[in-house]
Amino acid sequence: MHFNNQFAAIIYFILVVIVTITAFFAYVRDRYKPVTRHLIRLCLIVLCWQILSALFFIVNNETLVLWAYDAKLAFVAFAPLQLLLLCVRFYSDDLSRRATRIFKLLCIIPAITAILALFSPFHNLIRTELRMIHMEPLRDFINVRGPWFWVHSAYSYALMIASIVVVFYKHSKLPTGFRMPSRLVAAGSIIALLSNVFVLFSSFSQIIDITLVGLSVALVFTYAGIVVSDESSLLVRALGNIFSYLEDYIFILDSKRTVIESNPAAKRWLDDLGIGAEISSFDGLLDMMSAGSMWEAQEDYTGGRDYHILLGGQVSTYNLNERPIVDYVGKQVGLFAIFTDVTRYKMLIRRVEQTAIIDPLTNIGNRRGYEQGLETLDLPSSLPFSVILGDVNGLKNVNDSLGHSIGDEMLCKVAQCLCGACPEGTSVYRIGGDEFVLLLPNTSNDAAEAVVTDIRSTLVRDSITSQYEMSIALGVATKETMEQDLRECIKRADKSMYLNKQNDRRRSRRD
Repeated sequence: MHFNNQFAAIIYFILVVIVTITAFFAYVRDRYKPVTRHLIRLCLIVLCWQILSALFFIVNNETLVLWAYDAKLAFVAFAPLQLLLLCVRFYSDDLSRRATRIFKLLCIIPAITAILALFSPFHNLIRTELRMIHMEPLRDFINVRGPWFWVHSAYSYALMIASIVVVFYKHSKLPTGFRMPSRLVAAGSIIALLSNVFVLFSSFSQIIDITLVGLSVALVFTYAGIVVSDESSLLVRALGNIFSYLEDYIFILDSKRTVIESNPAAKRWLDDLGIGAEISSFDGLLDMMSAGSMWEAQEDYTGGRDYHILLGGQVSTYNLNERPIVDYVGKQVGLFAIFTDVTRYKMLIRRVEQTAIIDPLTNIGNRRGYEQGLETLDLPSSLPFSVILGDVNGLKNVNDSLGHSIGDEMLCKVAQCLCGACPEGTSVYRIGGDEFVLLLPNTSNDAAEAVVTDIRSTLVRDSITSQYEMSIALGVATKETMEQDLRECIKRADKSMYLNKQNDRRRSRRD
């Protein structure tokens, strides 16, 4: 292909148009984004570079031509640094003070290069020789590079490689929803680096600056990544807002269990507890919570722990679960510590459990509660352990003659009598239609017989004011040692009750 100065100038003006359009749309659409401001700065640097490159082929004054060739280095020097800063800001909205100081130090060599480039006719640090051979039809010149040019080149390549490293490192840590825009930025950085490498092996770059072409294309890819990142940024913002909006109390811990962040709900909670939101050691926080009116319960089936805390005169329960934070290779780098207020759930569970073991008619224990009571009380500490079985007399006659509602009333009165006549620590259960059981830990057989006598006396007394006679057949048995089988004792009590019921029937027939 036959090149001339006009054709080369047209190529550069095309690049000027591409970068100008990119900068224009970036400013109009996304100028409030920090990363877009860095993109626009890089566009301005590249535009100045392109304009000086175009002037090299347009002006006819040899001195201006050579000056334009060197002057563009003032912008070439800052382009790799601005590209690195752009890549860093693409993945982070804020730069730390330390990072800001590092970037300021990185400006030193580009600043020296820019000064030397602008005053190139007065020294040979950048060019030991720069001489025009002919001006038409295409600029041709001899260029012998000086020592500082190689310092500048090595520094520029180092910055561009750093940009690639930043992009690939950050890209590997991104959630899936943010990777597409990151790929576009990575493609732009790779194109910029490859174009620089191409310059080293091609004489064509003396006609058209391939580095400049590659960087111009990289700007388009980078802006496309910024545009696509809007949707991904929504995901990131949503994740951040979820952390703020969750009502659970969340602490983010590093590998040393130091609290590095907590959500607003956790900070308010610590203030309510009188601990204060400014804490560093999470284990220290747990120690404070375990002291005084705060105590730790055993682990639950999920591996969490319950903390019962006296707050505002009421005991509240908070479940603590710790979940690992892992990096992209699965290595644990920290923890989520999550406290959940489970007070209402615990109360609901207790109510359900109580309902499951309570007889709804008489409001005493049912058969399930009775079975649980046997397991709980069958211990050496309960000996002697007495059992009283009871069977209400005449319930069928009351149901048939007065109605089932009166029969239910009779059962309730019998249950009240049993509870009232029993000593403290006795458990009373209705295990069938008219069957009752009393479990009396630490009660001898004689003491249990005395309870039976009290029950019968109470029923006789209450029957005087009732429209029906109340009586109950009762049988007693006592477990004296752990070698005895509790179920066998219950069978003996059942036989005793059956004999008592037969005797009551005989007396009724004689009367």
